[in-house]
Amino acid sequence: MKSKQIYLDSHASTPVDQDILSSMLPFFTEFYGNGNHKAGWKTTSAIENARFQVSNLIGAKPSEITFTSGATEAINMALLGLAKANKSEKNHIVTQNTEHKAVLQCINALKEQGYKITMLKVDKVGRIKIEELKKAVTNKTLVVAIMLANNEIGTTQPIEDIGNICKSKGAKFFCDITQGLGWFPLNMKTLNIDLAALTAHKFYGPKGIGTLYIKKTNPRIVIEPILFGGGQENGIRPGTSNVPAIVGLGKACELLQINAEEQFHRISNLRNRLQKQLFASIDGIKLNGCPVNRHPGNLNISIPSISGEKLKGLLSNVMFSTSSACSSSSSKPSHVLSAINDDETIIASSFRLGINKYNTNKEIDFVAQKIIQLAKINN
Repeated sequence: MKSKQIYLDSHASTPVDQDILSSMLPFFTEFYGNGNHKAGWKTTSAIENARFQVSNLIGAKPSEITFTSGATEAINMALLGLAKANKSEKNHIVTQNTEHKAVLQCINALKEQGYKITMLKVDKVGRIKIEELKKAVTNKTLVVAIMLANNEIGTTQPIEDIGNICKSKGAKFFCDITQGLGWFPLNMKTLNIDLAALTAHKFYGPKGIGTLYIKKTNPRIVIEPILFGGGQENGIRPGTSNVPAIVGLGKACELLQINAEEQFHRISNLRNRLQKQLFASIDGIKLNGCPVNRHPGNLNISIPSISGEKLKGLLSNVMFSTSSACSSSSSKPSHVLSAINDDETIIASSFRLGINKYNTNKEIDFVAQKIIQLAKINN
């Protein structure tokens, strides 16, 4: 165990499942055509099957699924494309200060175009206050952008309540469901979600493929393209389809739908096993995020006696993150941790452990023992 690499950074990316990889391989070397002929018909059929698999997982219609290069592109298409199509007098957007940087940067760009922004603050466990959202949404609000599960601290938001508020006030609801996909019951219609983004590499699929869900009924949501080229994906997202990745995404959704409940319990049990050992043995340890409404595999904690970066250096065979993987190139403190903490020591000592279906009890116990040992040495 000492020399083995233990991967606990599954909010950043997960390994590709072998069954998913196997489903992809023929589309690299055997079924590679994309024209109007037998070879192309095979790939077209595979794409449409994947579209069904994705839609079936999230309670949508296949026609409401647009394939993208990942969640970041889907977020940009949703927010910028919605604003581009907005011919009304709605010039207001509501979001929260712990959203993914892709959402926040899109909204900053729209602010420069004249949109008024309400930035909701979260409480100490990372949840918005529903009463504040009710007050923020007006008849001028174009869209509310609130994610399902936070990629750093794992806190989940009350998206059913959010959807109901948006529907009652005539605002669109955009939800980044990337981190919560599969762990929580999702039905785009019953949750009143109008637009949603997801990506495959968070649930054992390949990198570089994602989906934008665009509601087409009651009311039909219209966005304008932000990319131009061929007519693929109904002209909303032009470009040659990444067929192997699309097939992999579809298979990942199919497997997740079959195995979600079993995986939820197994992964959350591993997380609880790790948390119980650490919190029983380390003085001053703190949980970052919500202890109840949370991603099953997320454990974001701080140990005041040792910084997250120092711990990472001492645990060279354990892979984990001291900040969001998507913003790890920045030397600035995590905007998510800063939103729920005003103590710089806690922020500096924080780190995120992300558990996946391949982790074992033996790995969890080894990591717990090593962290406990290092915390006591550095106390």
